Amino acid sequence: MLLRADTVGILALLAVLVPYLLTQAEAAASTPIPALLGLVLGLPHGAVDHLVPAWLSTEARRWGRRLSLLLGYAAMAGTGLLAYHAAPAAVLLGFLVLAIAHFGAGDEAFRAERDGRRKRLRPHGVLAYGAPPVVFPLVLSRDQVDELLERVAAGSTTPLTSEVRAAALVLTVSAMALTAVQHARGRRVRDLVELGLLAAVFAIVPPALAFGVYFAAWHSLRHIARLLCADPANTAYLRAGRLGPPLRRFALHAAAPTAAVLVSFALLAHHTGTAGVLPAAFALLAALTVPHTVVVAWLDRRAR
Repeated sequence: MLLRADTVGILALLAVLVPYLLTQAEAAASTPIPALLGLVLGLPHGAVDHLVPAWLSTEARRWGRRLSLLLGYAAMAGTGLLAYHAAPAAVLLGFLVLAIAHFGAGDEAFRAERDGRRKRLRPHGVLAYGAPPVVFPLVLSRDQVDELLERVAAGSTTPLTSEVRAAALVLTVSAMALTAVQHARGRRVRDLVELGLLAAVFAIVPPALAFGVYFAAWHSLRHIARLLCADPANTAYLRAGRLGPPLRRFALHAAAPTAAVLVSFALLAHHTGTAGVLPAAFALLAALTVPHTVVVAWLDRRAR
């Protein structure tokens, strides 16, 4: 299951990289629509967060514990929304840092689980895989990305000086180089190719398109694959090579929370108008990302 998700992610990034290299298309460069579409398609990957603790802990299966977890999740999301409305620029910058850690830790945990290795998070590995989707666009597509960031939160790009971006790029490239050397020494060719592909996509493809495909077909799909393996109800099916029942079970569990988020976004967009669609989407995403990251970190810790 994990290998299939890995292959799909690689093919998806190749599918967006190769045609762009051949045609040098610019159509997707000026619109955030690909990124928004990718975020929508990737929403289900966090829609079963409320079920994950019960899969891995008997204590979490108690109704009182489940209720407290739901309330805590909602409280963190609500706090995130309030924080964004109070200080949008600061929240946006914090979100970028959190995204790097979340993306990188997810990739590190996925590969360890896929290969049957000990789940140990390497700081340079987290940075090598988590930083390219954030740092490369900030440095290499500055004009496009800054325009989007300013539409989300005015003044958010002020602290992102040329020196800050250059330092972030140096750290990212250094972490990628160290990680690549380790992959080469361990003869992990697949991991080495993935790292190079990730760098190429975010260095060459327009940022909104690159992020949309990455989020939906790489980050979210990998997490869903891990969730299918974590759900004890799927164990027998996966051992027998039957993927259909686990996917249907996941879709059933994820449907209502995903629909609730989409309805919330629609209401926010309607309330704020066309100009507020992008800020509304980010506010909702940022609010949900904080508790989602906590749940995933707990999942990784339990797995280790």
